[in-house]
Amino acid sequence: MKKFKFVIAAVLLVCLVFSVACSKGTENNFGKELLTVKSQLDALNGLKKGDADIAVIDSVMAGYYMNDTDSFKDYQILENIVLAEEKYGIAAKKGNDALTSKINEAIIALADTEYKTIAGTYGLTTELLVKADTVNPLASASDESWNNVVKANKLIVGYTLFAPIAYNDGDGENAVFKGFDIDLAKAVVNYLNTKYEATIKVEFMEIDWDSKEALLENGTIDLVWNGMTITPEREAGMSISVPYLANKQVAVIAKANNEKFKSATYDEFVKATGDAVIIVEKGSAGEGVVVPSEE
Repeated sequence: MKKFKFVIAAVLLVCLVFSVACSKGTENNFGKELLTVKSQLDALNGLKKGDADIAVIDSVMAGYYMNDTDSFKDYQILENIVLAEEKYGIAAKKGNDALTSKINEAIIALADTEYKTIAGTYGLTTELLVKADTVNPLASASDESWNNVVKANKLIVGYTLFAPIAYNDGDGENAVFKGFDIDLAKAVVNYLNTKYEATIKVEFMEIDWDSKEALLENGTIDLVWNGMTITPEREAGMSISVPYLANKQVAVIAKANNEKFKSATYDEFVKATGDAVIIVEKGSAGEGVVVPSEE
């Protein structure tokens, strides 16, 4: 009997080992290991510290840090490889369509003025998606979400540090909080205050990106306005604005590793990254392109 139990245990152990080995081989779309961190900036810093070989982040952010700062002068976006093309949207709680409608209305009204001007400040003019003739699909929304913001005299916007979308320019007490989404949110609120004779003040709250849905749901924040990728799952669970900015998911590597990872096709990229550690922001679109979706 003991011998029989030993054989069964041995078989189970072999099966377990085989199962783990197989799962490791199919865990990611590419790379051998995935690390998740709290923000895309943390992902870049993890790459810089040597925690990972490749950071998968938004092209909007990658372009800023690779071209406009000295902090990552030894790093580059991997050429020829676009892991995903996507669009950003602004999210309110599911059912709060009247609030989302007002955000849409304001951005469309500002399409040829502040929207373009702010984008130019941050080098994002080619990524703009809203035009003066863009249709507001929620124009007839009549729930109380907009009226509630007006009564509260405040609009709480959730964000993470993510240049050039939202970041601190400078250090310490002299740092200036700014960014494309930050400046655009202020312009939108100013437009709405003027048109509807409201006195809304916009408040910015730094959040854990992986908790954004819960924070919307429990009313801690009114909007997620932080370069959020529009996905079918998010459209089903949130009230999302018209797409307002284009983006891509790209791979950032050390320039010293260019020969190792450079690839002409996605298949070549997958092969080249077979032993690579990938780092992403938890809950981000970047994580979505690394980890295969469940069918």
